[in-house]
Amino acid sequence: MPRPTHTLPTQPLAKTKRDFLIRPFLIETDPQETHEPPHRHNFQEILWVRSGRGKHAIDGQELTIQPNTFYLIAKGQVHQLITGIDLDGLVIRFTDAFLPNFLSQEMGHYQTVLFNNVTINHTLPVPQEKLANFEALLGLLLAEFEEVDGRTNQEVLRHLLTVLLVKLGKVQKEMVRGEGTAVSPEAHLFHEFTLLLEAQYSQTHAVADYAQMLNITPRQLSDITRHFVGHTAKHLIEERLILEARRLLIFTNLSVKEIAHKLGYKDPSHFSKIFKKNTHTTPQDYKTA
Repeated sequence: MPRPTHTLPTQPLAKTKRDFLIRPFLIETDPQETHEPPHRHNFQEILWVRSGRGKHAIDGQELTIQPNTFYLIAKGQVHQLITGIDLDGLVIRFTDAFLPNFLSQEMGHYQTVLFNNVTINHTLPVPQEKLANFEALLGLLLAEFEEVDGRTNQEVLRHLLTVLLVKLGKVQKEMVRGEGTAVSPEAHLFHEFTLLLEAQYSQTHAVADYAQMLNITPRQLSDITRHFVGHTAKHLIEERLILEARRLLIFTNLSVKEIAHKLGYKDPSHFSKIFKKNTHTTPQDYKTA
């Protein structure tokens, strides 16, 4: 696999300044053909596969493409379409800035659960009884986007997208551990923690620092993360760091020392120790495997 010198290519949303895109796709490729190289997005992406088959990879995890399924790719994740045979469906892309600025805590929580790098569930199959409703909503989004003067209907698109995210959150609800509602104080704190973690993971690794930013104790923070995802806050912090380390080791030519520094570790040997604890291999062995 060819590797860029220091960074992964990042795909912009579009050459235009629009913050939202929806378009159909119909792809036919040779099953042995690699359709595209690994890349990052600077936007959130939803793939709706109505029919067809193939394979794609998110952060190196290979997934078989199934019909009647949504696939979620969060901003910053490494994505690659490996093969696609007669794929019919939709590609939806949007920036965080596109979402309405009056999102309720409930909607914000759904957004965070659907599009964060730690707890994301990439695959959301749609139950048969919900297909018609989703297709109707997606049809409205596509029709609105394809209006001749698309810039005049941005608010409609924002609201339709918000409805889609909420509905996807409901599909995913059973996949999220715990019974806390999205508008509970605990859910709000979990939401805030995931946002802080995404912004700060390379700068601070201490549970106490995140707890202080949230004005709660470290134990309270870990109790909240256990409730929602079954893991301590420390585990989630390390998991996010290891995820980024894997990306940099696989997809760049940065040295282990450079990666350690990039992730906020002053001592590369400490980084290597944490990496080995979580992956049962050293960073160098992982890079050359």
